[in-house]
Amino acid sequence: MARKKRKGAKSMRTRSGGVSAAARRKHGMKGGRFPIFDTKSARSAIRLRGHAKSRSERRRIVNRAARYAPAAAKRARAVDRKK
Repeated sequence: MARKKRKGAKSMRTRSGGVSAAARRKHGMKGGRFPIFDTKSARSAIRLRGHAKSRSERRRIVNRAARYAPAAAKRARAVDRKK
């Protein structure tokens, strides 16, 4: 059974499952990059952290994703430490 959407609430995902523009504005970093607001988006951001512009941005992505996916963030930190 589908959940009812609250009146006036904006969804964080589109009908097809992608991240909505409102989610990018609210939860993204500069320019809406790497929006993290649930487990699925946290895991995606960790997988795509190699596209970050700098080491500090990469670290920031992992730290923000740790809130929703702590085990994946721990593994990512271990991998990044070796680089």
